[in-house]
Amino acid sequence: MVVKRQPFEPLYAVCTDALDDAGYVLKLNSDGTVSKAASDDVPFGIAYTSTKDPITDEAKTNVEVAIIPVRTGFVVKVKKVTGAALSPGDYVAVGGEAGKVTKWTADTTDPSTLLTSLQKIVGKVVEAAADSDEYVTVELVGI
Repeated sequence: MVVKRQPFEPLYAVCTDALDDAGYVLKLNSDGTVSKAASDDVPFGIAYTSTKDPITDEAKTNVEVAIIPVRTGFVVKVKKVTGAALSPGDYVAVGGEAGKVTKWTADTTDPSTLLTSLQKIVGKVVEAAADSDEYVTVELVGI
């Protein structure tokens, strides 16, 4: 059986990390689950929901979350590393904190390294974000 999805519909997957909020960048694990992406991971999508229990308000692990795929062109709010000011037009990738973005810099050591560097782009900033902002608005444009 083939599962069909409209372009505007989110994906769903079990997240092995506890997410206290939406907006985290997630990676796809080999077993089909997702977790917060680290700086050396290729981003899979943005968490559209948290993993909080609606009764206890506690973030849980191994809970299904809605995900907006990175390569969709949607404009979304993404968690960002505190202390990183971003301007419209800047490209962002997962930075020093798991699941959060910071300004992307290309690694042009050789063609293979450049390709790997390009694959880590999450999106392009559409609204400026100050150092202290928790989120940044980006258009998802992963390579």
